[in-house]
Amino acid sequence: MLHRIKTSELEVGMFIDSLECSWLESPFWRSRFPITDAEQLETLLSSDVYWVQIDDSKGKGLPGPSSPQSQVRVETPTHVKTVTKAAPSPAVQKRPAISVMERQEIKRLSPRERAAEMRRASTTIKRSREDVMTLFEDARLGNSVKSEKMAPLVERISNSVDIDPSVILNMARLKTKDEYTYLHSVAVCALMINLGRKLRLPEAQIHDIGMAGMLHDVGKTSIPDSILLKPGKLEDAEWTTVRDHPQRGHDILSASEGVSDIALEVCLRHHEKMDGTGYPGKMEADDLSIFTRMSSICDVYDALTSQRPYNVPLSASQALAKMQSWSGHFDQLILRDFVDSLGILPVGTLVKLDHNELAIVIGESPTDFAAPIVRSFHSMDKDRAIAPQDIDTGRKKSRKVLSIEDPEDWNFSDWSNLSAKLLTKQM
Repeated sequence: MLHRIKTSELEVGMFIDSLECSWLESPFWRSRFPITDAEQLETLLSSDVYWVQIDDSKGKGLPGPSSPQSQVRVETPTHVKTVTKAAPSPAVQKRPAISVMERQEIKRLSPRERAAEMRRASTTIKRSREDVMTLFEDARLGNSVKSEKMAPLVERISNSVDIDPSVILNMARLKTKDEYTYLHSVAVCALMINLGRKLRLPEAQIHDIGMAGMLHDVGKTSIPDSILLKPGKLEDAEWTTVRDHPQRGHDILSASEGVSDIALEVCLRHHEKMDGTGYPGKMEADDLSIFTRMSSICDVYDALTSQRPYNVPLSASQALAKMQSWSGHFDQLILRDFVDSLGILPVGTLVKLDHNELAIVIGESPTDFAAPIVRSFHSMDKDRAIAPQDIDTGRKKSRKVLSIEDPEDWNFSDWSNLSAKLLTKQM
């Protein structure tokens, strides 16, 4: 019987019936063969092959009678009524505290699997820079965009996100100011795919969502480098030129073949805001689709966390805290799901630690951007304040965050003032 599994689930003794890749991408000259040793396994793990089919009648089978990993998930959106035009978001409602482990949806990879995925992600990033540079250069020369040439890149990014989002997202953040124009497109592609899966959008749309992220800034090819890379404040005329890039990008994509409606819309609308103060159309929430709402979040997040000619990057948690403070800019429900999709706790979040203590997030671990640095300040057992202690939860054998807490549940009625004091250690 044939089973479709991830390459990371392969074991010595299994018989491969087929590899889901072109023959050029295959590290082997045969498509059907048994895995006889660890060297073959390592070759596959380090390749661009993410899915295979095994035949358990000719080799080792799956661990159990059924494998959830081999099933294709078809899910529906959690709070979005339509995929063409999102329903107006209701007021953000109070949600119960949830397990951080559930919230982060961490995929446990072995050290070997994670090392192999890091190599693949690094290769993807290197290739993508050249691919996007070529795409932008074609657009700059007035040629139509050939989106089909970007399809394999979007597929590789999608596969990497599916295996472990933190790897490709970490890699995409490590870009210099000179690489920003090109790798920003790659980062937004990965973020859009990751968020689309978090929102449980139909898998059939995920490719178009990723492609929309890849193409959303193609209009910047019309902006002179003297403006695009200017380290100082833009003049009014220069700012007008910048604000024209969504329309210019839409014109370029409209004249190209094979570009989806999702990509066209995201290119034109990714700078719109929920309160109608965005550009180019000053459209209000009722007219903004889910794809536009997603793209504005992903675009701003990567911009805030990237090294650019005119700003110093914020940490992931700092960026998310800033975005949450901007009234009227984003769809708050989708932004909350975006935070969940990254597994990052913004600065100022109240959390519960093991040992029954409460703490506030003050930053992110230098070793793991998804792990927070927290400042403990309250004993739950004794129900009283304790001497603040800073804890890097990204370190081995460190204290662990168990859940996110609502300040009201702990009678911290003036949480804004208390959190401000905690963040500056003024207790």
